[in-house]
Amino acid sequence: MKIALIGSSEYPITANATSYREEYIYELVKGLVKNNHEVTYFGLYGSKLPCEVYSLNLESIDWSYDRETTDNVRNYAEKQHAYFEIFKYLQETEFDIIHNLSDQQIPVFTAQFLNIPTITTLFEKPKGLLQSSVKLNQTQKNYYVALNHEIANSWMGHSKINDIIYRGINYNNWTFNPKTETNSIFLFADIERSKKLLKVIEATKMSGFHLKIFGTLKDEIFYTSKLKPLFDNNIEYCGEAEAHAYKDELNKASIAVITKDKFEYRENFVLEALSSGTPVVILSENINSDYLPEMCGVQTNSDDAAELRKTFVNTTRKSRKACRDYVMEKFDFERMTVDYIDFYYKVLSRK
Repeated sequence: MKIALIGSSEYPITANATSYREEYIYELVKGLVKNNHEVTYFGLYGSKLPCEVYSLNLESIDWSYDRETTDNVRNYAEKQHAYFEIFKYLQETEFDIIHNLSDQQIPVFTAQFLNIPTITTLFEKPKGLLQSSVKLNQTQKNYYVALNHEIANSWMGHSKINDIIYRGINYNNWTFNPKTETNSIFLFADIERSKKLLKVIEATKMSGFHLKIFGTLKDEIFYTSKLKPLFDNNIEYCGEAEAHAYKDELNKASIAVITKDKFEYRENFVLEALSSGTPVVILSENINSDYLPEMCGVQTNSDDAAELRKTFVNTTRKSRKACRDYVMEKFDFERMTVDYIDFYYKVLSRK
């Protein structure tokens, strides 16, 4: 199969991924090539992949007559023009299928004018211009894939969803720990004015856990006046939540706790925790999460410290092996790639 992958204008794709989206694209390309498909990747200059790479031209507009145009406007226009150039190129080629991973509106909107079937992966809930382009392109040769049921449900009313293909994770990068090494809770939460955060600390003290807090310090006054006075030898703020900084602590923790805002911003954290064997508590209710079945954790929106304490203690009884097994079964990159290949063939059979 001859496949065109349309990627990001924001970052190059290499083996040394610095974000989940980069890792996702790299692993998909690697998997497709491994399965003997001919892949061409269209993306930012500097991408290094095991396939042919076609770099976006982001310096093609003559701005000599636009002296008052801001840099932001110019950058935006260059990116859109670059995607139009790809569209023109694709009109003259013989790819079997186009897979759009860009999260940009131009590749979605222009795809309806191509004779080649196009699949767009929807990584997020419907926003702005991307939502507009998807609404305007509901042709028979265009298909939409969501990463999970929550994203799929959010697009209902805006677009058809042809399939749900779960994301992958390199779970072997997260050492499985079959036993809890520390009586600790790993809390992923921003430091900002929050009753919930205070209640988590209170529940932690009631239960005798150590608490390690990772997240962005957004409210210095709240941290200094309200939070820090509650700290003792068992409670500490550890800084920004960078994977290299928290990997060991997440591996050793009894459970991981994540706020709703952080979960929506970085769902992949839950899979990192489960890959380590660490059960998870999401501080929210009614999140339609494919990432956290009952055997691996719970959701709670309680503001009662005693109730939170009970939830934390009960979650420590979840099977760490079941957490790891669930990720290996559902969120393997090789499985994700095979699911995409199967979907490609399904689409081609309808031509």
